[in-house]
Amino acid sequence: MDVVSVVEAAEYLEVSPRRVRQMLADDLLDGRQIGREWAIERRSLDSLRQHRGPVGRPWRALSAWAVLAIADGDGSDLSPMDRSRARRRLAEQGLAGLVARLGVRAEMRRFYGHPSVLKPLGAEPDVVRSGVSAAANHGADIVAPDFLEAYVPEARIAAIANQYGLDPNAERPNVVLRVVDDAVWPFAPEEEVASRSVVAVDLLEAGDERSRRAGAELARHP
Repeated sequence: MDVVSVVEAAEYLEVSPRRVRQMLADDLLDGRQIGREWAIERRSLDSLRQHRGPVGRPWRALSAWAVLAIADGDGSDLSPMDRSRARRRLAEQGLAGLVARLGVRAEMRRFYGHPSVLKPLGAEPDVVRSGVSAAANHGADIVAPDFLEAYVPEARIAAIANQYGLDPNAERPNVVLRVVDDAVWPFAPEEEVASRSVVAVDLLEAGDERSRRAGAELARHP
């Protein structure tokens, strides 16, 4: 019989050990007590996740960026525990299967900007092009010359919106800026285009089928 400890079960379910012990008391998990320790059947963990979906706390932005780093073959700045957790999440569901949970990586804001400002805005320091504005850089056959999609750090968004006269109330926005908490900003100072996995997830979140197909293709071939 394949069994795990309370600590291992907590990591797998992304909950606290105390929550695992409560699940055992409520007969939500199958296990037997050996002295002061528990031996929990792995199949009951798999069954719980299959029927209930993720049971842990909502992801933090840092967790989302960790998964994206691992998907791109990096993760060198991660702790061994974060690296292991991110690899497991990718192995279990794949990048496309994690899109809903990766939404915490940034806050999406939509604006309208005069077409003449899109190119200089995209070249602004701390503006990292992504989604349809970076798809071609990764070989995807999709472009949107009159649209800008990018990441910006939270500390810069107000100044950028003011400098380029971006209107947040327009009916037809042509600028999507994903605002990232300064504490978890994942891009290098010289980085102008987001990585393949980040672009793939942005496209998978899009409202049109063509973008989603391009995102799925990028996600399948890292």
